[in-house]
Amino acid sequence: MQDQAGFSLMEALVAIAVFATAATGLISLNTNSLRISGELSDRVLARQVAENIAVETITDPQLLIIGSATGEDVQRNRDFVWERNITPAPRPDLVEITIRVRRQDQETYLSEVTLLERTRAEQ
Repeated sequence: MQDQAGFSLMEALVAIAVFATAATGLISLNTNSLRISGELSDRVLARQVAENIAVETITDPQLLIIGSATGEDVQRNRDFVWERNITPAPRPDLVEITIRVRRQDQETYLSEVTLLERTRAEQ
């Protein structure tokens, strides 16, 4: 028999199987990367919504009242729902402001901001 150069059918099948396994892993990794990137983008936008509500709250004296409020905001064509709770702080001249933000179509909060602010009566 002559020496033949090239690959046998079995060697080619094994090579294809190894390549397919590696390619599947890379595709899965890419899909997870895209999903995580989208979640991170939502968290950044939710944080921006929370900070905007915090600024509005501490700059408008009428908003700095003990109690709860909710609202909606749109950032980059994404709908967010925010909740603001203002409660008395341990010191009588302070209030605690907590703002939570989530996507309108989700139940889990993406961002939470808590801050202390002086009450208007004490300033």
